[in-house]
Formats: sequence, structure tokens, C-alpha cells
Amino acid sequence: MRTLIVLVASGLLVLTALAGSTASADSKADRHRKTLRFTKLQPKVLEQIGAHHAYAKGLTGKGVRIGIDDTIVDYTQTREFGYRVKLRDADGAVLSYSRPLGVHARDVQQCKFFAACEVWSGYSGGDPEARNRWVRIIVAEDGWPTRDDASFIRDDYYPPFGIDQVSRWSEVPTPYGRDGSHGTIVASVAAGTNLGVAPKAAIIPLVKNLGDQRTAGLAAHELRRWIASLPFAERRQLDRDLAEYQRERHRLFDIINRSYGLRFDLAAAQTATEMRWLQAYLPETLRAGWQVGTPDVDKTVIVYAAGNDSDRVPALGAALPYFVPALRGFTVAVAATDPTTKAIAGYSNRCGPVPRDWNAARWGPHYCLAAPGTVRGLVPNPRRPGRGDVKSGIDGTSFAAPLVSGSLALLMEHFRGTRGNTEIVKRMLDTADRRGRYADSTIYGAGHLYLEAALSPVGALTAGRSGSPLRTTAYSAPAAYGAVGRRVGSMELATFDEQGFPFWIPVSGLVSSGGAARSPIPGFSDTEPDAPATGLDRLGLHWTELPGMMASSSWSLGISETSASLARAPDEDGWGYGLSYEDRGHLDGHASGAFGSDLRSGMMWTARSFSHELDGHWAVKATGTLALDIPRYERDAVFRASPSMMSAAFVRIGTERLGLTVEQPLRAETGTGTFRVENGRIENGRRLHDTYRMPLRPEAREVRMTLRHDFDALGGNLAVEIGGAVNAGHAPDRREASIGLAYRATW
Repeated sequence: MRTLIVLVASGLLVLTALAGSTASADSKADRHRKTLRFTKLQPKVLEQIGAHHAYAKGLTGKGVRIGIDDTIVDYTQTREFGYRVKLRDADGAVLSYSRPLGVHARDVQQCKFFAACEVWSGYSGGDPEARNRWVRIIVAEDGWPTRDDASFIRDDYYPPFGIDQVSRWSEVPTPYGRDGSHGTIVASVAAGTNLGVAPKAAIIPLVKNLGDQRTAGLAAHELRRWIASLPFAERRQLDRDLAEYQRERHRLFDIINRSYGLRFDLAAAQTATEMRWLQAYLPETLRAGWQVGTPDVDKTVIVYAAGNDSDRVPALGAALPYFVPALRGFTVAVAATDPTTKAIAGYSNRCGPVPRDWNAARWGPHYCLAAPGTVRGLVPNPRRPGRGDVKSGIDGTSFAAPLVSGSLALLMEHFRGTRGNTEIVKRMLDTADRRGRYADSTIYGAGHLYLEAALSPVGALTAGRSGSPLRTTAYSAPAAYGAVGRRVGSMELATFDEQGFPFWIPVSGLVSSGGAARSPIPGFSDTEPDAPATGLDRLGLHWTELPGMMASSSWSLGISETSASLARAPDEDGWGYGLSYEDRGHLDGHASGAFGSDLRSGMMWTARSFSHELDGHWAVKATGTLALDIPRYERDAVFRASPSMMSAAFVRIGTERLGLTVEQPLRAETGTGTFRVENGRIENGRRLHDTYRMPLRPEAREVRMTLRHDFDALGGNLAVEIGGAVNAGHAPDRREASIGLAYRATW
């Protein structure tokens, strides 16, 4: 006797889950590279530092505070800065030049006598916010002064004599002119809406009169003389107060950009003298300025321009980390490259060597790196207040530095505050481009700034407490739990690269629903082994009849390489029960990597069967099953499930050869699933995690209907089956439909 079986099936699967294609990161970056921001607004520059890779990730610098320690930022340029320029003392802003001591007051009186300036007066009552408020009022009413030394403020709260006169006079700065526009250009390169690297970072002006060093020098001399004359106890208290003030100010900034400096050979001796004086009279203030005592992760990053004198070493204070170990790790010097040649610009100072005691493992390969120095920047125009001009071909290390400051802001945003500022600095230095010409550290320091590498994992990613490779990390959840991957929503798992930096992966991309889809092809009862009508037949258990005395008692034994089960199938009108054990899985679900590799489970179940004969050879048969599922997930696994009660049911109505079956596949009714996902943060050397709990009960209940007809045709047996499911896989609104055909001929 020979048998020929022909099986034909077609199926239709309709999903209501979101559909679409996600463009690769490279294609997103390429699209950004073709925008006006790269081709016209800041050509070559943004592309050479890899900013398009940051924008492809949605990074803008939002939430990061950049101090512009420079000439005044023209905050009225709202097209370029929006309302992101912080103007309050409480935010760290300084909007006016200090004009300390009486000699400068006499200068004011002279310009007033000749009607060459305006003097505004007020009474602050000691409120530190008053100066900034007065500047904002003056600018709002009269606009910015059109030149230096044209608008002064006198605070009558302070007397015109003694040391208090230091705080009596201040000057409203101007953003116009060659020196005055410097701060606005720097701010536009760091964080301008159209021209900047970090277009949504907060900008905090720290106004400095770069064109009047004589005033600063004279004031410093007078202050040092007065402080030296104080009794020891008063000077010590002053030192404490100034140090605390300095520490409070640093807390207001993530990054401070200082695009200025003095030639090393001209300023080294003077700087050394000033440091010795501070060490003798205000040692705590000096240490606070160096952020000594502040944890590394909390230190404000200071970015210096390397200088434009073509020297072999950076200017002061870009070179300070070479001499002052306390400044290492958070102070960065920036040399400039020519965007056209991509080599060091002729005017730029070089990075020079690192000191012999430099610790590369702690601070990175150098305290200096290179970035493009020829940019387009916003230049305020007195004839167009609030509508400045965009000027091309502006060059200098002054403008390479804000590219680094803006890039640091993007990195800080990308790593979501999980890493300290000094760690972000080291990341930038470690991942700088050191290929080819950039390998010469005496010229380029750590290399050329490149954000793509800083934003990409270094080496392979690992996940979970076990440190499992991400590529092996996956979880196929039991079909009885429904669409777990869909239910985790926006949950993310922090994975870690070889430097310990976090990269977040959607958990939904690691989780799928287990269980193979049911075949739509109808089978023939005498060609397939019988299975208990309990709703557990989808577990992949292989049922065999027990030998000996138990062979006639409906007992069955299931044994495979990874599972074993013993069951008594229910009679037509009676009870059944059994138990099972899986050594390498859980209800057709599997785990690997950070989800654990040692997944086991057991189950105890009972079923009640019902049968009733109807007229005309029709009958109704029904079975309901209740099970206790006991999974064993690894202790450190990303996901763990508690024991749960499960149910399954089916009803068939029809004749021997024609029947309609309505079925609910195995489904969890109780229990809790727990996701333990690392969030990327580290505390005391230990990685922190978040815990999320969800019910194992699916959001929907699958109802599967099958209509089958067996009949004799074409000299053999023909079976036709039409099936469909509502909430397929216990997922809401997910539908399946199928039709299958089988033919058997025997001769």
C-alpha cells in the first residue's frame, strides 16, 4: 500500500502594529550633511567635525549651559540666539564691565563734562542682580552703546572711597566694533540657532573687556595691596568667602569658553607671580578657581583658544594644564586647522608636548586638540540693531574653541548626564582623529575633533549585569504572555562599550513573542500522533503511549532532549491532569545573553472535558484547562517572570467529517513580569538600574475559529480547512486568516 498526500495552504496575516522603515544612522547623517546648515551657513566646518552624525541622533545641546567668557554677547539677536541667552546673575551672567577705583570715576567725570558719555545712577541695596537688570533696562530703552566708554552706571549703594568703591562704577559694554563683536561671533559658533554646533544650548554671557587690559591690571594691583594690608583673621575669612563664591559660580556652568590668551613668553612670568601671590594671601580662593575639592564628575569644563602666534606651544592659560596638575582633565586647549587643507592653520599655535607626569589613562592622550578655525559668524551691526550680519572667512583659534565647546554640549546631552564632565572631555580626546598628519601630537595634540567616533561605541557593546555581548542578547517570550515586545513601550536598556560609556537600546528590539505559528494545512488523524485535547498541544511535547498496565488508562509520557511530561488525558466527560518540565526554555520561549541562558520551567495542569450528542450525528465537545506555570529565570537576567495561572479552552460542534472549532490558546491569567534594566548611571563604581513591572496577562484574548470538512473525492480523501483568529497571539486587534487543503490517495 502506498499513500500520496498533497498539502496546499495560503495564509494572510494582518498586523495593526506600527509599520514603517527606519533609515540607517548613516543615511540620516548624510541627509543632514546636504542641508543649508552644512552647505551654506557653516560650510566644511560642521562636516569636518562630524556634526551631522550628532544631528542624525537628534542632538542639539539642549539643557547644557555654555558660559561665553568674552566681550558681550548681543542677546538682542534673537534670530540667532532665540531666547536662550541667560541674563540673570542667578544664572551666572555678567552683563557689564567693572570700572573699579576712583581714577576711573574721574575719567567718567571728564567724559561727562565734555558730554561724551552718559551716566546712569541707581541704588542696588547690595542686590547682585541690580547691575544686570540696569543693563537690560538701558539696552531695551536706548539700545547698545555704539562705542566703548560711552555709557556708565553708578551704584550709589557703594561709597566713592575705600575698597567699596570697587563696586561703585560699571560700564555698559558695546557689541559693536572689532573687539566688541568677538563674544557674539564666539557664541554664534558655539550655540547659534543657524551657525552654531549646539543650536539649543543655553548661552551665559560673562562679559570681559578684552581691549582694556590696563584697567584690569590697575584694579588687580590696588586690590592685592588692600588685601595684603588686612589682618590675618579678616584676610582668612575673605579668602573663605571668595572661595565659596567661586565654587557657587562654577556650579552654574557646564562649559566655559575662553577664546583669549596671552603669548606664553610674554605672560609666563607675570602669571607665575600672580599665582605665588594668591598662594600666599588667598590660597583657598586659588584652589576654588582650580576646582580643587570638586569631584571630577562635577567640574566645569574650561575651553581655551590655543592662540594665534604660530608658536610651538599654546598661549596662557591654554597651556596651564602643562604646569598645574590640578587643572588637568577638565581644561582643554584648542588649536586651529584650515578647513580647506585640513592641516594646522599657519597662524595657529601648536599643541606642544605633554609634561612627563601626564597620565593618559586618566586624562586622555593630551590636553589639547584641533578643530577648524575659519568660520562664518554673526557680527552685530549698529545700523541694524537685532539684525546682525553673517560674515565669512573669520579665522582664529578663538573660533575653533567654541566648536569644541558646542561639541562637548552635544556629547553631554547624548550621554544624558550619566557621565561627569571630565569623563566627557576624556571621551572627546580619546576618540579624536589621530590618523595620518593628526598623529603628530606636538602639533595636533590628541588629534582632530570628530564627533562620529565620540558618539559611537568603542569596541563591542555588552548588556546586563552579566556583561553579555549585545549581539547574543535576546528574549523570545512565551506566546501565552502575548505581545511582550509591544507592551514594553519606550523602555530602554543601557548597554556599555569598552570605555564604560552607555548606549541605550530599545527593549522592544530585543524581545519577541515565542511560539511557532499554527500550520493552516489540515492533517489526517491516522497519520499524526494523538495529543490530549487540553490546549497544551502547542508546547512541543512529544506524546507516546505508556507500556504495560498503564497502556489502557489514557496515560501518556512525553520525552525529548529538553523536556519531559506525564499526563492523563481527560475522558470525553471527565478530568485530566499532568505535569511537565522544560530544561532549556519556557513554553516555547527562549532567552540568551543578558536575558540569561539557563531558562527552565515546570507546569502542573488539570483539564475538564465535556461531550454531548445532538440530533443527526452532530455533537458538541468542549475542554477547559487550568495550569500553574512555574518558570525559573536567572537571578541577574534582564527579565524575570513569577509563577502564574494559565488557561486554555476549545469547543467543537459538528459531525465526524464536518466541524467548527472555537479555541482560546494557552494564556496567562495572573503573574508579574519584572524588567531590570540598567539606566547608564554609575554610583560609587556600581551601575544603577531601573525596575519596571508589568502583568503577564496579555492585553487581549485570542479567539481562533476553524471550519474543517473531510470528504472523499478524486479516488482519495480531501480535507479543506478555513481558519481565522481575532487578537492573534493575544495581541490587541491582530488578526490572522488562512485556508488549507490536503489530499490523500492510497493504493
